[in-house]
Amino acid sequence: MKNRKPFAPILSDNRGSALIEFAILAPALIGMMMGILYVGLQMMSYNSLRAISSDIARYTVVEYQKDHKITRQDIRNKALAIAENAPYGLDADDLSVGVTTPGTDIPGTSKFTTTITYTPYNPVAFLGIDDPTMVETRSFYVGT
Repeated sequence: MKNRKPFAPILSDNRGSALIEFAILAPALIGMMMGILYVGLQMMSYNSLRAISSDIARYTVVEYQKDHKITRQDIRNKALAIAENAPYGLDADDLSVGVTTPGTDIPGTSKFTTTITYTPYNPVAFLGIDDPTMVETRSFYVGT
């Protein structure tokens, strides 16, 4: 008598199916984890730039209140020192700080504008995703 279901033993064998399912799903899972890491690093870098900008404004205002007339270069150096050290630890090679003194619209004050530009580490560059460049600009006034 002939076997009516010749492939039944093969079709009912499920050994190794977990390995096949993992091989199909692993690239998607790894890609999602890398994406979460990428977004987290970008958010951390953006928050660091904002905090550094606030720290520099606070530093400058306090120095002017103590009658220390600091220069734009002093402000720039302080910004770089804050950014490179703890808690921020940004890479100095990917960081630039600019300080300008545009004209002021409030009598008896000086206006400073700081621009911090940073290109954070990109863990997904191998996927062809470009490195983002973040820019934080803040203006503040000090009494002269």
